[in-house]
Amino acid sequence: MLNNQETKQHRINELKIKIYYTETVRDNYKNKHPSLYETNSYYLEKLHQELEELEKLCKDMDNSNQRKFSRVAVQRPVRLHFSAGKYNGFIDNLSLCGSFVKGSFKQSKGDICKIDFKESARDPAVAVRAIGSITRINESGIALEFIAMKPTSYHWLETELLSQAPDPSVLEDEIFQRSIFELDDDLVYSSLFNCNRNKLKKLLDLP
Repeated sequence: MLNNQETKQHRINELKIKIYYTETVRDNYKNKHPSLYETNSYYLEKLHQELEELEKLCKDMDNSNQRKFSRVAVQRPVRLHFSAGKYNGFIDNLSLCGSFVKGSFKQSKGDICKIDFKESARDPAVAVRAIGSITRINESGIALEFIAMKPTSYHWLETELLSQAPDPSVLEDEIFQRSIFELDDDLVYSSLFNCNRNKLKKLLDLP
């Protein structure tokens, strides 16, 4: 059974996903259906209010629950899709639980995005896709926590880390002994970010 703190964190995660979806839907109505745009804007305001109140109650939770994973220096272009905008950036480092992306971003901590990893800046094709959430922002860029991805993307993450790590044995221990991911059919998702898995699948373009 979930304790009170875990229940609050679960609701926070659900709100973040709802806000992402609602912002996207609202913007589609902006020029076509003003009344629906207004209705969704009001709903968004309520979601943001609830999220803000819960995050104040749980402000120390993130630090107490964080688990450290080895960072590996990886230079790779990425495309980030937030509900409010899209950005091009470059990965500065990568770990089993997330990555740091260099660049200038007009986003906030907790914002959800699709992360498209590319082989090169000139190649439009997407090599790997994941869903992430901003955990930290500074003048150099943003730190992202991985929430979900396809199994093929998770295998790519493991391979990339092991091939680039100075000491692969350390990464092997983290992958096999301290994995934070769980497998649900064709979805790999973070056990630290409890959320509706059907919504995560939709974000990854899964049936």
